[in-house]
Amino acid sequence: MNEAIRSYRLRMLDLGLALAGILAALVLVVVPAPLGIAMVIGSLVGLILLIWPAAIPITLVLSVPVQDVVQLPLAGIGITATQLMLATAMFLLPIVLLVRRRLVHYPAIAVALTFFLLVQIASLAAAQNLLFGVATIYRWTAALLAFLATIHLVTTRRAVIVLGFGISAAAVAEVGFGTLQSALGLAPPSFAVASGIYRAYGTFGQPNPFAGYLEMTGLWLAALSLWAVRHAGGLLRRYRRERLRDLVSSVATRRRMLITAITAAWFGIGAFASFVGIVLSFSRGAWVGTLAGIGVFVLFAPRTVRRLSLVAALLVATVAFAGGWQELPAAVRERAQQLITQSRPFDVRDVQLTSENWAVVERMVHWQAAWGMFLDHPWTGVGAGNFGVAFPEYSPHPLFRIARGHAHNYYLHVLAELGIPGLLAYAAVLTTGLTMLVGTLRRGRSSYDRLLALGALAATAAVMVHNLVENLHELHLSVHLFALWGLVWRAAAGWTRFGGDR
Repeated sequence: MNEAIRSYRLRMLDLGLALAGILAALVLVVVPAPLGIAMVIGSLVGLILLIWPAAIPITLVLSVPVQDVVQLPLAGIGITATQLMLATAMFLLPIVLLVRRRLVHYPAIAVALTFFLLVQIASLAAAQNLLFGVATIYRWTAALLAFLATIHLVTTRRAVIVLGFGISAAAVAEVGFGTLQSALGLAPPSFAVASGIYRAYGTFGQPNPFAGYLEMTGLWLAALSLWAVRHAGGLLRRYRRERLRDLVSSVATRRRMLITAITAAWFGIGAFASFVGIVLSFSRGAWVGTLAGIGVFVLFAPRTVRRLSLVAALLVATVAFAGGWQELPAAVRERAQQLITQSRPFDVRDVQLTSENWAVVERMVHWQAAWGMFLDHPWTGVGAGNFGVAFPEYSPHPLFRIARGHAHNYYLHVLAELGIPGLLAYAAVLTTGLTMLVGTLRRGRSSYDRLLALGALAATAAVMVHNLVENLHELHLSVHLFALWGLVWRAAAGWTRFGGDR
């Protein structure tokens, strides 16, 4: 009976492929070349995504670093790769849920995100520019869609490993490109930090989002690499036992061990490359955020990792106090010292502007402007996306009348645009996310689930700290972050063994 069903399915598959080929040929003949080719390729991609739905959120996440590199011209407007994948996910997610009869989930994180979106929508009543507000709401809707697509479609550990391979490749490519920019001076003059050394910015156009992306990739990949190393070690011990008994199964175990070891190495390479890229970005906020993420990683890591990290920290401290600090490149030492010398708040109206203090004065101008917006509009803010619109009116310095797009502190940015309700709503998003991450870390079913949660928690901590001087919810970076949250939610809810439905 099963053989008959399998044979019938194979015949139907052959028939479907034949019909698809005929239809594709007709489209290429009838429809003009550029549009016809695009329709055929789009149909093939859609078919693949329907056959393996996990590819929908995977390609969405992997599109983030190339969003401005790969663009589709449509009616004179460039549609980015991420926008295209968001539209695809929005269209295919309901179809997959209906066809495969999967349960629909809307967990607490999604509820908190929805409430945050509602606050943004309500704030449009106070906005001077509705278009900017709609753009902000769109970006957060994209984050919600990424989370929902991940929890419903990435249902196997194997799919997570595939995503990990893709993220590691993206990180290596991003850092490789950034290294060329830094070494060859392929950057604007304002990115110069020393003679012949420039800040890396990759495909993101700015060093801070470049480093923010690598914070999320490096810490997450480090956790997955740790799991793969431990798993490979377990398989090695099992292989030795089976070899002693001369079992045939030892061949399969050896193959799994080698594959797992390669996986560990590739994830480790991606993590290492990410940390190198963070250094080359010369982003002080990213440096502090990464240290915070590493601190969280070590705090919740297995005991052996904590002990090794303590030894490593003592060695680094010893070398630094013994004079090793002076051996670092002057550009690195200067940027690190500025973390202390330029972190104290001050009134920009009392400062003489120079080329040396330009950046810190500019940041402080944005902070004070944001605080002024909040004081004038504590309950409504100036409207979602309207910080830049209101900035000229609130800037305390006459030379700074054009905003950099955000307040250089996302918490102040939310207060300025959405008031107290917005900050409370954003805090609810973070609280529900952190609660889920820590809960899975402590009560996960397996070491894989717990380390997956550890990587996402460390990445989240890095983003939260970096957001004290930046806005890492721009450029669809939230799509990546909330996809990581979605993976942890799925781990807590339970994986399917072979990719079937629960």
